[in-house]
Amino acid sequence: MSIEKRIIARELWLAAARPGDIVKPIWFLLLVISMVPLALTPDSELLAEIGSAMIWIATLLALLLNSEHFFQSDFSDGVLEQWLFFDRPLAWLVGLKLTAHWLLHVLPLILISPVIALTLSVPGDVSIALFITMLVATPALTCFSGLGAALTLGSSRSGILGVLVMMPLFVPVVVLASGVLIRAMDGSETLPLLALLGAFSVASAVLVPIAVSLAIRVNIGGSN
Repeated sequence: MSIEKRIIARELWLAAARPGDIVKPIWFLLLVISMVPLALTPDSELLAEIGSAMIWIATLLALLLNSEHFFQSDFSDGVLEQWLFFDRPLAWLVGLKLTAHWLLHVLPLILISPVIALTLSVPGDVSIALFITMLVATPALTCFSGLGAALTLGSSRSGILGVLVMMPLFVPVVVLASGVLIRAMDGSETLPLLALLGAFSVASAVLVPIAVSLAIRVNIGGSN
């Protein structure tokens, strides 16, 4: 079995062993969104205006729930140390890890977002824009979460520290995504902002795994 298949198989095994890591963000997202009409008003016009933004914020918070466990199991089991001796670039292995995390933990949140948008009376074109922005932007957010987890690897409360460290990098993504949603609600052109958002995610997918691999090497060296 190739190294790539072994990493993917391990990710699937971890997901099967801890199904709560997949269900918990979905449950959190549904809980937060269900509280919005109760906390504000059941007025459909108001919910239609703020619904897409609320879904985006709730999805971002749900995405951060599992950031603490990003590399923790691999670090505790010595898997990260084994990665250093594989005949593959460490950044490539990190990229596989980030991709698997996005597919298993983030993609389900994206897939249910149109259904949630319907419950908040979000217009169809805005729901489509919401779905596209989440699909384009969440890879960058996943990479930043992984970088935060790698920088705080082995420390207590690593999840909270990782979020605080990476929060400045989350801001441009959220600003661009909100700009797309605002333009979609106004009926304006959204393609330029989507292109910027996509470029941001592509740059993150290329550069962040390199930074994560350096952080892993530093933390593993410091723990020995």
